[in-house]
Amino acid sequence: MAKSDSKKRAELMAKEWKKSRSSTRSLNDLVGMGLLHSQELGGWRASEGESYTDPRAGEIVVFEDFIKRGFGIPVHPFLQGLLLYYEIGISNLHPNSILLISTFIHLCEAYVGIEPHFDLFRYLFCLRKKGAVGGSKIAGGVYLNLRDGMKNRYLNCPWNTSLTEWYKKWFLCQGRAG
Repeated sequence: MAKSDSKKRAELMAKEWKKSRSSTRSLNDLVGMGLLHSQELGGWRASEGESYTDPRAGEIVVFEDFIKRGFGIPVHPFLQGLLLYYEIGISNLHPNSILLISTFIHLCEAYVGIEPHFDLFRYLFCLRKKGAVGGSKIAGGVYLNLRDGMKNRYLNCPWNTSLTEWYKKWFLCQGRAG
């Protein structure tokens, strides 16, 4: 029975995940840009060529485009709270949602001078399910969006930039996130 369950899990994971193109070189490029800690300090490992994620104890799946949009380890407590509230994992979010959350946290802490305010966040943003039929329910299966009528009440930023094949650039890193 265990082999059958293991095989079913592998089939599901192979369907949900795309083979990783995240290489040691691309991750070292992020290190060189100052966006990611070195492999020794950050505890990351490239997953180039792996068909699906199989994290070890204490590891989380991270996408390179998350790092480029302000995601960091350790995960900010506000982000941890959002993941718990929405009952999702970090890999369920789209990189543009990471940018939106990072900007909100920075706006609260650096400009308003307060901890990120959960009720304010929920007032401005809502979580939506990705509409692609047959698409992944895991990688980028949900996204955050400004609520209707909030465009004129928040920052005027290009939140929805087009990213191609971002979900193929995943790697594993020591840390915890939902």
